[in-house]
Amino acid sequence: MNFIRKPYKVALFSLIATVGVTVLLLFVLSLSGVDTKIIHIIGKVTIAISLPFLILNPLLGFIYSFFIKGKIKILYILLRFACVCSISVFAFITFMFRYFVPFAP
Repeated sequence: MNFIRKPYKVALFSLIATVGVTVLLLFVLSLSGVDTKIIHIIGKVTIAISLPFLILNPLLGFIYSFFIKGKIKILYILLRFACVCSISVFAFITFMFRYFVPFAP
């Protein structure tokens, strides 16, 4: 519980996790040309887990960024805002097309 009480560490971990999961998702999506059933199953599971994570995690880090003290607060707020605007929006759109729109690929 001591980790949650330190907003700097939570915001940093959230930023690193967001970037890491985004890189993993881009790597898995680059394997779409491979025609193996196991790769497709791994891709579907990775997408199903990472998309909700990429929607919620940047928002959590953005909220925790407001509780950081010092000059680094502005940097974290800007980085988190960029993550929320870019990664979360693309993850949300992909999630919506994947699960709720019937004509999606």
